[in-house]
Amino acid sequence: MSPLIEGTASYRHWREEQQAKDDVEVDVDLDREERISTITPPQMFPVPDAGLVEAAAGLVLPFAEDPEVTILMPVHNQAGFTFCCLQSIAAVPPRASIEIIVIDDASTDETPELLRSVSGIRYLRNDPNRGFLLSCNRGAALARGRYLLLLNNDTQVQAGWLDALLDVFKEEPGTGIAGSKLIYPSGHLQEAGAALKRDGRVELIGLNQDPAEPIYNRRRRVDHCSGASILIEKSLFDRLEGFDEVYAPAYYEDCDLSLRVQSLGYDVVYEPKSVVVHHLSVSTNARPTEKMARIAANSAIFLDRWQATLDELDAVRLIAFFLPQFHPIPENDRWWGKGFTEWTNVTRARPNFAGHQQPQLPADLGFYDLRLAETRQAQADLARDYGIHGFCYYYYWFGGKRLLNRPLDEILASGQPDFPFCICWANESWSRRWDGRESDILMAQQHSEPDDLAFIRHLQPLLRDRRYIRINGRPLILIYRIELFPDPARTAEVWREYCARAGLGELFLACVQSFGLTADPRDFGFDAVVEFPPHDLSVPVDPQPPMDNPDFTGRVYDYRATAERFMQRPLPEHRFFRTAMPSWDNTARRQDAGTIFLGSTPRLYEHWLSTLVEQSRQLNSPGERFVFVNAWNEWAEGNHLEPDLRYGHGYLDATRAALGGLIPLRPALTRETAVTEVSARSTSSGRVGAC
Repeated sequence: MSPLIEGTASYRHWREEQQAKDDVEVDVDLDREERISTITPPQMFPVPDAGLVEAAAGLVLPFAEDPEVTILMPVHNQAGFTFCCLQSIAAVPPRASIEIIVIDDASTDETPELLRSVSGIRYLRNDPNRGFLLSCNRGAALARGRYLLLLNNDTQVQAGWLDALLDVFKEEPGTGIAGSKLIYPSGHLQEAGAALKRDGRVELIGLNQDPAEPIYNRRRRVDHCSGASILIEKSLFDRLEGFDEVYAPAYYEDCDLSLRVQSLGYDVVYEPKSVVVHHLSVSTNARPTEKMARIAANSAIFLDRWQATLDELDAVRLIAFFLPQFHPIPENDRWWGKGFTEWTNVTRARPNFAGHQQPQLPADLGFYDLRLAETRQAQADLARDYGIHGFCYYYYWFGGKRLLNRPLDEILASGQPDFPFCICWANESWSRRWDGRESDILMAQQHSEPDDLAFIRHLQPLLRDRRYIRINGRPLILIYRIELFPDPARTAEVWREYCARAGLGELFLACVQSFGLTADPRDFGFDAVVEFPPHDLSVPVDPQPPMDNPDFTGRVYDYRATAERFMQRPLPEHRFFRTAMPSWDNTARRQDAGTIFLGSTPRLYEHWLSTLVEQSRQLNSPGERFVFVNAWNEWAEGNHLEPDLRYGHGYLDATRAALGGLIPLRPALTRETAVTEVSARSTSSGRVGAC
């Protein structure tokens, strides 16, 4: 039958999907694999074959009567590993004053004799074996330090490991627990913090990767740090009454501690400068059946207690940029002709070369009008069904004059749809060009301090709306072109001062990474940057396709190569929200000078988005796991998740698939409230409408 169907659109669509699937599946980062295979193991003390007690007699550990830190080390047999751990501490003594309490849990090997031979430790013995948890609690009750450092005996510490953890408490107010970077004796990364999954699993971030990679060498808030090497203030540990003995003898007690610390409003912080080599489960691996039974039992206890919190942590929220230019306004009537909307551009697009898919026409929602409440509700329902958390509406404000504001005004007034939203101020001037550049101005933007104040005052009803998207309780405002402000830091200051006085709380200010923005947002008082493909990292098709349109002066790019370039870009050290782009082709706006990305398919988009979702789940702090999609309905730029006649729901299906198990389980607004409660406890295109 193939000769009969190979010319049909359905067959071409199927072939493209199969080719994209094959391309994704064979993608391998060979450079990264090569780096991982050549990692150099750290220098370590070898476990002596014999003479442990004699060797221990010469081992002297730092000891202070009034220490800053008490190191707690529970042990059960494995005398050689305990000796090497103590050796490593003696070899790289911290600046901080310490005492070491070793709790011997009824060891039957050389451990008692070894520990009695070492100088500079406090030795406790349990008879019978009480288990890890109770041993830690016993040692903590006798500790004299301001801080407790829980350290496994199957570790070897590296220079600066303890002082780096102490620095976290000094430099990061609100820290409850600070945890080390754990590496295997092979040199491979064991853990750069951990993610607590909603099914009770503990996912070690960066497992078996290169510990030198920049993304694993940034201090950040995490769900959890494994108890092999964690620092906590003794007063907080005592307040929590130590590890909960319901988990005795061991397993999940450290996960439970991390969540109890966060429930009080404190942070768990991963510190990469604190490096500890960890053999991992040396003692318990000798009893695998017993170990698995304990894990299963304690996992059930843990889930019963923390399921709602785990559901919240183990979720990534998608925000889709939303263009409101789908209803007529007097200004567009005057500038572009009576009845102009974005659909006017869409329907007049024509192909520029063989295989060029123009025009792109809507399916389910048709040529809608955003003045209709039914349309807005249908969009929200569709987005929610496919896992999208909320819309980010482009907002047009020009010294008090607003454009395209009716849809959002009616959403605010009516309370419908009941769907989260925020705004991105598209703070450019409007011009007759469709690329956001300044030429033939239609509506000028004049930034000033009085206008900054007027703008934030005007936003007050939006920011108070219960649907407004917040990050850790802070209303999110995006600015499309931060460089257009004469003094962005002063603008941020004006806005924050006003919101504090108005009882709106602290803002979360983010700037869009458009038109070459590379600055650290903290330099001008902002909190984060939102990535904005296809800006800056586009990969041209080479050679360019032969044109049927002799007047074409635009540029054709490779979607797949561009997506890979965005996925593999080095991440900055500041807060950075990732963004995926389903497709791009602004022929409808600029017929002869368009920017066109060839090769986009739902499968490739799913690969891009799923990569960003997983990365954000692992590397973004709790409460800040947001990913953006550019865009929901940029029809004239060929960039939309809304169904079209070619792919139907293909990009929406891909969106839901990319989220996988990370879709929030509860209704979005309930979840947002939960986030607030947890926080309290504890290459060219202007986003300028007709510009």
